Amino acid sequence: MQDGYTRAAGQMFPQGAGGVASLASDVVARLVSGRAHATVRLREDLIDRFLTAVVSVDLTDFETLKPDLQRARITPILFADRYVPEIARRLGKAWEDDTMSFAEVTMGVSRLQAILRQIGSDWVADSYRGSQRRLATVLLIVPGGEQHTLGAFVLMGQLRRMGISVCLRISPTDGDLRALLGDRQFDAAMISVAAVEKFPAAITALRLLKALTAGKLRVALGGAALHKLDAPPEDVRFDILTNDLSLAIAQLGLVTQSAHSDA
Repeated sequence: MQDGYTRAAGQMFPQGAGGVASLASDVVARLVSGRAHATVRLREDLIDRFLTAVVSVDLTDFETLKPDLQRARITPILFADRYVPEIARRLGKAWEDDTMSFAEVTMGVSRLQAILRQIGSDWVADSYRGSQRRLATVLLIVPGGEQHTLGAFVLMGQLRRMGISVCLRISPTDGDLRALLGDRQFDAAMISVAAVEKFPAAITALRLLKALTAGKLRVALGGAALHKLDAPPEDVRFDILTNDLSLAIAQLGLVTQSAHSDA
């Protein structure tokens, strides 16, 4: 199995207020309601300091926080699942309250994503290759025109820690997907949509995935758009629509490392 991600050409964040304001809900919507660390109380002092650091022009501010995070026994998993979404939520709130500029928020989110990539470097499903049971492979798609990627990285980290191999594609073209599915096989696909207006792009991706696999590939839809969407068109046939990762994994029939360990 091979984990990985690619991004099509284009800006990482939309140049508009609405895109930044919906960032936090996009991140939070991708988290599991019953996730681990859900009852852990977050340290306000560390959140405030890290929020200042991610928008600072001085990159050394990050280094000064590391000893404090270690002393507070904040693990990379806890930081990725709880602190990063909370900091992203506060960045979005600061934009709405006009206490941070668009440039500051954009830089802050970019740095959060870079941190996720760095601390998640060991969360690769291939590390479970010694397992006697073949684990799942998932194609994770952020459709064209959908610019929020931080939440997708949070989700990718969660899946990989479960032993699921994840291939992330951001704004893939039809040709990209055709080539990918011609070379690789996936047990399921997940499409993440933050903005309702991007839902048509998700439908296009769904139909292509089904056509390329003769309808065999199971596809889940999640993201902040589900909170704003009354119901998808009747002719749209996602296998599951949910922001509950545990439910999505179960409905898609995916095999995780935890499932193997309990067997």
